[in-house]
Amino acid sequence: MIKMTTIKSYYNDYIKDISIVFLLLLPLTICNAITVFVGHALSMAEFSDAANKFFYFSDLLIAIYPITLCIITSYYISTKHGMNAMVVVPYSLLLLTAVSIPNGLVAANTGLPNNPLIALLAAIISALCCVSFRLDPLDPSRIDFVKRLYKQAAHFFSFLLLTLMLAKITEIVIQLSQGASKFIALNPLTFFGGLAYQFILGLLGAVGINGHNFLFRAKQQLFEDTQLHLAAWQAGDAPLPILGQGFYDAFMSMGGSGNTISLLLCILLFSKDRRHIALAISAIPLVIFNINELLLFGLPIIFNPLLIVPFVFVPLVSFVVVYSAMSLGLVNHVGTIVDWMTPPFISGYIATQNSFGGVILQFVVITLGTLIYRPFYLNYVGRSRQSNMTMTRQSEIESSTLKAFLGDVNKAMGSYVSKHDISRRVNNMLNNGEFVMHYQPQVNMKNPSHLSFESLVRYKDKTGKLILPVFIDDFYQLGAIKQLDQMVIDLVLTDMKKLPLEHGCKVSVNISAESIADPAIIHFVVERLRFYEIEPSSLEIEITEEAIITNDKQIAKNIEALQALGITVAIDDFGSGYASFPHLLKFNFDKVKLDRSLLLNTQNEREKNLYQLLAKISEVTGCVLVAEGVETEIEEQFVASCGIDIIQGYYFSRPMPLDDAQQWASNKIHA
Repeated sequence: MIKMTTIKSYYNDYIKDISIVFLLLLPLTICNAITVFVGHALSMAEFSDAANKFFYFSDLLIAIYPITLCIITSYYISTKHGMNAMVVVPYSLLLLTAVSIPNGLVAANTGLPNNPLIALLAAIISALCCVSFRLDPLDPSRIDFVKRLYKQAAHFFSFLLLTLMLAKITEIVIQLSQGASKFIALNPLTFFGGLAYQFILGLLGAVGINGHNFLFRAKQQLFEDTQLHLAAWQAGDAPLPILGQGFYDAFMSMGGSGNTISLLLCILLFSKDRRHIALAISAIPLVIFNINELLLFGLPIIFNPLLIVPFVFVPLVSFVVVYSAMSLGLVNHVGTIVDWMTPPFISGYIATQNSFGGVILQFVVITLGTLIYRPFYLNYVGRSRQSNMTMTRQSEIESSTLKAFLGDVNKAMGSYVSKHDISRRVNNMLNNGEFVMHYQPQVNMKNPSHLSFESLVRYKDKTGKLILPVFIDDFYQLGAIKQLDQMVIDLVLTDMKKLPLEHGCKVSVNISAESIADPAIIHFVVERLRFYEIEPSSLEIEITEEAIITNDKQIAKNIEALQALGITVAIDDFGSGYASFPHLLKFNFDKVKLDRSLLLNTQNEREKNLYQLLAKISEVTGCVLVAEGVETEIEEQFVASCGIDIIQGYYFSRPMPLDDAQQWASNKIHA
């Protein structure tokens, strides 16, 4: 059951990811369809110059498709994983160019990379490389700018080596494929080779892979051979063959791969499911231009055992019917290469040398396809209705509706767009303002000369306005909280140089769950203490108990390593919802900070007894206790009566800038 759930989860993620990429590319595809349609309309109206301009723009849109696919895919993956897309996109374009140009994978008329499969792989590989090493935009104002600069330079050099290796691998793969073609004939210009070609395209499309991208070499060879055959026919040197690029584009992909215009008509004619009808009606404008992704992902067809069969089988039947009709001389052979986005019937007329026989043949093929799709579709709908009895099947039916499909994709896109907004907001903070530290004193009631502060990060925008740390959640969502922790540690150590450490002043730093669970945190802290020449005994690390829950074994090692250096380790927010005595016994903390929430209702006897009980934990654990959030004299007196000597809160001082913290410390020293 768990395996089935896992497979279903992977399936849903796969559908969602390729759906989002499709939707992001859809404007480019639709623009291409419009230019082709207008070009054909102008050509029929005998405005050849204007028509040629539109066909020229269509060629440009096709030429930039692989590059656009590369950019959008790398953008999507990087944004999904909380990376800045402007870091990833240049890497992916570099890889695409470096692999394509040396291996001749470029368009002859534009010189641009023209292999969508290479574009897709370049985007995925580049995004994974950048995400794995968490590369962020360089900011000269950051303290660790030089370190990050060298890190990115080393990463980029390594990426260049990877690029050279991938270019060589691509060259070897091309050579192997050319050698294998001598033994494995996939020749779309022969009857059986054409059936095999069409069958593979259908199978790939059934799992959400654009078969034309995957079989790009075969398609490219088909196009080149078709041009040669057409030129020989027009020169009168050879007869016009039946099979060619125009044959496949005009008759094998009507409504998109799988001849899904037949499925569209099947839904409109035979379905009683209002959701499917709404989906089909919404898909009509796209299917007219042979764009079938809305049906492909909306029903869905991909990985759907019932609908995969006609999706693969209908084009094979169409192939045999069309080939037979042309072999018998019932319909003219295809005499031109028709753009694949040309609407059905128009494409049949143009392809068969302006013959209505091509239109009739397309009508016959679409009708046959509709009849073939019908039993499979009705069976699929029938099973869906029966499965409506269970919650699992009901969820499956709901996923068949246009609303659910677009809603899920929109929700996912909204999440990633939101992350992009967060990324932009954080980058704006890094570039246009500054992070500063404020310090709140911890007062020792028995010995006021013992100085200690808790450091709290703030942000000051370019106007000088101070912003509270609501931005911390942004760093969490971007997966960059460790970077924020490191920056905070640098800022605190810089400020500590100006505090009276020689008088025993100690400063605490809050770090996140991700940082305290990272084995690298020890090396980082040691390196920064050495760089700023700060004694470890002057630093205190505060950890929330929520962090301990995540990875207690590694955190236990890190706590021991920090304490071995002489750094005090405190558990913060004890009692805020995660606290438990086993953690105090399991980890050897130096200090326990009682959360303010424990003080809120101490006027009640029950809450007062609880606080007094918690105040005795130092007797069991040997930890120093700190009462947080003391705001009134009554609270201060109650905490002191519980035997807690160190108190922190607004009653004594709010968090203050470094200059005020220095003055506070000076007053205590000379008091």
